[in-house]
Parts: sequence; C-alpha cells; structure tokens
Amino acid sequence: MALNNAPLASLCAVVSVLGLGAGMSGRAALLGMSAVALIVLLSAIALRAPGRPSGIVLAAVAAWGAVFCALLALGFRLHDPAGPLVVVGGFPVGTAMLIYGTTPLGIFLGVLYGLAFDRLILPQDRQREFLRRFGTQ
Repeated sequence: MALNNAPLASLCAVVSVLGLGAGMSGRAALLGMSAVALIVLLSAIALRAPGRPSGIVLAAVAAWGAVFCALLALGFRLHDPAGPLVVVGGFPVGTAMLIYGTTPLGIFLGVLYGLAFDRLILPQDRQREFLRRFGTQ
C-alpha cells in the first residue's frame, strides 16, 4: 500500500510561502521558524515511508523542531540591538543557534541512516542482486 504524502507536501508548500512572506516583510523570527518547520515536514515525508524507522524517530525530529523554534523565539525576544554583543560558544547568538541547533539534527539523521542502511536502504538480498548485475567480475 502506497502512502499518500500529498497532505504533507501541500503543508510544505504553504509553510514555504509563509516563510517567504515572513522574510520579505522583515520578520526574521517567523522566517527561521518556517525554515525549521519545513525541515521537520520534509523529514516526516522521508521517515514515514514503509520500512523506515519507527515513529519514535519522527517524534524526536518533531521535538527538535519544537525546541529549536522555542529557542529561536526566545533569542529574538531577548535580543537587544543597542546592547552589547552576546556570544554563545564563541559565536554571536544567531550564528550559534544555526551551528549548535541544526548540527545535531544532521548528525542524528546521518547516524540513523548509517545504522539502518543495510537493513532498510539496501538489504543483503538487494545488495547481492546489485553486485551481481553491476559489479565487476
């Protein structure tokens, strides 16, 4: 049975348009939150395919998105343009949020991909068939 990803894809389109509108109107916080929402929605499309990791992984990605959006909102709320430069881990707050906020998600999904590759992406039977057809003799 094929999954219908049309509702999630439609939601991605709406979030993209809202993010574009927010960015064009100078609302950087909404632009950042819509970018995070888009990452979570696209991850949801990829992670809900048959044979992919469980709903716990999808819940972890959604939780990351919620926490990152909350931190983003807090950062914009507490930001004082006239105040001194605030650094986190040697970076200005905005850059630190991008580095320390988005890197863990990429690492998490990369490790998940590596751990699940031989079981979900290219199982042993398909790997043998691939090597039989395209491998060098």
